[in-house]
Amino acid sequence: MQKWKCFAMVALLVAALGVAGCGGGGGSTATEEEMPMPTPQEMCENADGRWNADETCTSAAELVMERQAAQRGAISTAIGTATTAVNAVDNDSSDADVTAADTALANARSAIAAADDLSDEEKAANTGTVNALATVLDGAKTARMAAMDDEQRAADMEMMATASKLYKGLEHGLGDATNVRTGASDAAGVISVTIGTDAAVPLAEDKKTTVAANHGWAGKRHAAEPTGDVGTYEAYVYSNVAAATEGDPFNEEYSANFSDGVLDAATTTGTASRIASPSFDQSAGLKRFKLPTPNPSGVTRITVPGSYHGVSGTYTCTPGDRNTCVSRVAASGFDLGVVDASNAFTAGSWTFSPTSATAKVTDVADTVYASYGWWIHKSEDGDTFTASAFVTERGDVPAATGITALRGTATYMGGAAGKYALYSSTGGTNDAGHFTARATLEADFNADMITGTIDQFMGADGQSRNWSVELMKQTVTDGGLINGTDGAGADVSMTKWTIDGTAAAAAGQWTGSIQDNGDDGVPKVGTGTFHSTYSTSGRMVGAFGVNKQ
Repeated sequence: MQKWKCFAMVALLVAALGVAGCGGGGGSTATEEEMPMPTPQEMCENADGRWNADETCTSAAELVMERQAAQRGAISTAIGTATTAVNAVDNDSSDADVTAADTALANARSAIAAADDLSDEEKAANTGTVNALATVLDGAKTARMAAMDDEQRAADMEMMATASKLYKGLEHGLGDATNVRTGASDAAGVISVTIGTDAAVPLAEDKKTTVAANHGWAGKRHAAEPTGDVGTYEAYVYSNVAAATEGDPFNEEYSANFSDGVLDAATTTGTASRIASPSFDQSAGLKRFKLPTPNPSGVTRITVPGSYHGVSGTYTCTPGDRNTCVSRVAASGFDLGVVDASNAFTAGSWTFSPTSATAKVTDVADTVYASYGWWIHKSEDGDTFTASAFVTERGDVPAATGITALRGTATYMGGAAGKYALYSSTGGTNDAGHFTARATLEADFNADMITGTIDQFMGADGQSRNWSVELMKQTVTDGGLINGTDGAGADVSMTKWTIDGTAAAAAGQWTGSIQDNGDDGVPKVGTGTFHSTYSTSGRMVGAFGVNKQ
């Protein structure tokens, strides 16, 4: 940097000489116009320098040094980023990680190319560093692809083994007399499955696993792992459960049985399905509620939180001498009462106090509904699968009546679910698991015939399958049964499975029913089961539930 003080001294000297010339020549006149001296800023900028705010000049040579420093810094940063990104790529890296490393190397090369003020030798050295990183990345990519190939081969082998086991496990289809497979719900909603002549195996509801509704039918998972070397059971069940609705305020609904904020014991024991509490959590039999022992404060009653008819509050039980308060699983809900020393049950002794007497009662959970689903049993060693699908109902869903007297048509839509296996040991497709899908039935009451379609398949992996299954035309009886004939006695209850636009030959079977006449006399709901095959490589078993549109 230079201070431009000398310019002022030069200017003063030139001015003095000029004045002397004018006064000493006996009146001579200047013939040329004098040129002004450049300012320090102009001198700086004319020399390709930069004039700074503090009135200093950065020379052209100094500017080159500044640019070189900035370019070196950009290259260093870019190479550092590239080094980190490249070193992060290993066998477990994602595609995004590899792309980030490629991008970082490209950015480093761009930074070198843009360094116009660096020597070719320096740029070549930096390019060599980036090339070395690129070699490292190429090696990491190769190793990663090899590992992915190994992982894919292992996954393919595992899928082939699963497909093989499930393909065999679907061999008998539905209702095969040589290997009967059923599923059913009891009055309390407990799902049981039966294989052949074995005893029915009850499954417990899995309350930790959320199952999405399928076209409006509520889903639940059920499972069991009985003691002994009997393997595991799993079922997915979809139910046509009606939504709860509000009624009158609690104190109006029970005005005759509600006094001083308490609902009397006779009413609480009158409708088991309206009783609910986290404390009533057994799946069968009795649950005892004992008084504290020791009981120095003389507590003579039991209190637990809960709800009655959908209204929150508190249950209170006063057991009396030598009795114990209990809740007992009923066909729907719980009976409340006490047991004596002989274990004899007596209803009563429990009252209910609502948190808010004016809260509106809510219809209790629907206890009469149709269901459909699938189940699978896996042997203890995991080598043998047995799977099937089923329809059932909780409570008594009314059968259809008067179908043959109906005229016109009706469309039913809902969901389907089941198990499938595509198996090949020769390099073909191996795919197996469970699915959800859309189900549609078309009823022609003029001819008492019905057809159906299962489509919009979605695998458990979240990927869609370009499949459809035709449920071929067959008759429906006066009572709503889909009985598997064409009206002339010929069995036409077959199915036809299409994959990627190519249909297999008609095979398999489907059956079901439409139920619960509406006010117009047309059944409101339908359920059924189906199984289908695709040449010699595919097997599928499923069930469906539909509602009238």
